[in-house]
Amino acid sequence: MLEVFLLTQKLLAVVLVGYLLGAVPFAHLAGKLRGVDMFHTGSTRAGAANLFWNVGRRIGLVVLFADAAKGSLAIIIAGLMGISGPLLLLAGGAAVLGHWKSVFTGFRGGDGMAVLIGVSLTMTPLLAFISGMIGLVAAFIAIKSAFRSAFGMAVSFTVMLGLSQFLEFFQEEQGLVLALSILAVLIMAHNILIHWRHAGMVARNDLSLDLELDLDLNDEEKDGPS
Repeated sequence: MLEVFLLTQKLLAVVLVGYLLGAVPFAHLAGKLRGVDMFHTGSTRAGAANLFWNVGRRIGLVVLFADAAKGSLAIIIAGLMGISGPLLLLAGGAAVLGHWKSVFTGFRGGDGMAVLIGVSLTMTPLLAFISGMIGLVAAFIAIKSAFRSAFGMAVSFTVMLGLSQFLEFFQEEQGLVLALSILAVLIMAHNILIHWRHAGMVARNDLSLDLELDLDLNDEEKDGPS
């Protein structure tokens, strides 16, 4: 009973630490340094991808590494506290949640993909690196698509699953890869939902502007000379 209590305390601690690490708003801070509000720019997400494509390539890459470090550090700290195996993903998932809903920015944030990169590279270094490089190539192939990052991630984790299933060298990591893949699916689904919601808001705003312009023109025609 005491062991269960201690494990529960450790898990709560690593979840809290993971969340606070993930909540550090590097992209938001970097955007402010450039005089840009990331929540009103591009995808309106305070993440490395939005920063990279809409503010600057160099600063975007710096924030990408910083966000990945948040996920990596969450896993390292959890390991130092005696957490191992798939339970480490509680820390990684908490870091992603912190990145999504940062307490420091009014519970707004980024897409969480960079954080997942850090989590994956720390838990399965070689496998994550190989599949990540393939996913990066896929993302650049789909560079004109709004879903390029999600596409790259989907390719990356498909490769991870395949390698862990069919290459004996990686088969010991099957459980971790499966757990990471589930987290990746949640992140992609969340980001696609956010994208559609943002696209819907833009469409509604455009429609509202068109209606206002039509009403103004009609009023001008009525007020004009007959």
